[in-house]
Amino acid sequence: MPMEQLLGQAERMIWSWPLLCLLLASGSWMLLRLRFYPLKALPRAMKLVFCGPKATGGGVSSFGALCTSLSATIGTGNVIGVATALALGGPGALFWMEVSALTGLSLKYAEGAFSIRYRKRGPDGLWQGGPFAYIELGLGSRAKALARAFAAFGAVAGLCGVGTFVQVGSISACLTAYWARASLPSLPLLALGSRTVSIPALFTGLGFALLAARVMFGGIRRLARFSGRLVPIMGGLYLFCCLWILIRYAHALPAALRAVLQGAFDGRSAPAGLLGAVTAGVSRGVFSHEAGLGTAPIASATAEGVSPDEQGLISMTAIVFDTLLVCTLTGLVLLVTGTDGTGISAAIEAFAVGLPLPVWGSGALLTICLGLFSFTTVVGWSFYGTACLEYLFGPNPKLRKIYLIVYILTVVAAPWCSARGVWSAANLCNALMALPNVIALLLLTEKRGDLQSGPAPLRRAAWPNCRASRSRQTSV
Repeated sequence: MPMEQLLGQAERMIWSWPLLCLLLASGSWMLLRLRFYPLKALPRAMKLVFCGPKATGGGVSSFGALCTSLSATIGTGNVIGVATALALGGPGALFWMEVSALTGLSLKYAEGAFSIRYRKRGPDGLWQGGPFAYIELGLGSRAKALARAFAAFGAVAGLCGVGTFVQVGSISACLTAYWARASLPSLPLLALGSRTVSIPALFTGLGFALLAARVMFGGIRRLARFSGRLVPIMGGLYLFCCLWILIRYAHALPAALRAVLQGAFDGRSAPAGLLGAVTAGVSRGVFSHEAGLGTAPIASATAEGVSPDEQGLISMTAIVFDTLLVCTLTGLVLLVTGTDGTGISAAIEAFAVGLPLPVWGSGALLTICLGLFSFTTVVGWSFYGTACLEYLFGPNPKLRKIYLIVYILTVVAAPWCSARGVWSAANLCNALMALPNVIALLLLTEKRGDLQSGPAPLRRAAWPNCRASRSRQTSV
């Protein structure tokens, strides 16, 4: 059986009702345990993003840590993933995507809070942590196997999942589709086995690899500075385009909203019925905001001068920017413009129809936005992968360099990979990371009691050179 079919079957088996129910139920349960605090504290959270604690001593600020996590979450899944969800689950999939985001707020809050409570100082003097840290330090050394399982899945996901093949493969497909739709001269092709790619698409992968290497080898400080500058620019550009289209098609917006609400419960607009709408919406929502996957806490743990509660609130705003804003606007743009198809073709058609620009102009604008989304995700996931690798094998500059070199090579090879296969592999990696992380969050919350009750005494564990976080801590 071809590898693509095996990956597809594994994806469908894991991303079925058990995992979806685990994510939705755990998020809902934690939201109830927190007495809806993440929802009630959203105004304060947004204020902390822009007026929060500043970094001291050349460390990473809470805003820089947030932008680092956003750089990895805002990617092609916010555009192509939404288009795929609507094609598979109908308009109702957008509703279930929002449901997964709202229930994910509590998971994001817990991830951010625990990432500050349990972390250590690295050799460079910066804080380090993530799920592997709060699993081992919070649950004790007996949970070390669970921590190592997450770190192993995270290191593999960096190379084979969201950060490399999906992003570069999607932008290469976007460039090829844009070139054909704009009726530009034919692109020369380069064959490798049974697959061919255009020469410009290949150079896109090479360009991404070279530019990303310059940022990746600079460490978390350079990555945080880079993300803090680029993420607001790329997000603002894309939101401006979406709002421009929605204003032009304001007359179609009420009908689109009705279709979303109706399709969320009757399922007649979805090819696979109600189950298809729920599955497509939740799985693509989780792929987008990554609540429960455990990636964002790796970036959150680097923040200086912030309490667990403050970082928990700041962390959950990533869902607001990523899913409740970017994904929602993307879905509405696709619906009001009435575009058919799936993936990149639907996105290009929506921008071509919605923007009052020539085909080549609207396509170029979308390609630029997707290129920025993809590039920041490539860079952000390299940090996640190296952090997981360092937990497994300890600080090892040579091993880190080898990992990054292999990472860059996968970026170059991405245009030759099957789009369906890489999306299946990415979803598979997400699920494997989510299982140990969500289990740990539930156990920690149960063990520590309500997160609003204030910090309990931190424990030491057998993590080499570990020192529990002594950052300023406040109860909610």
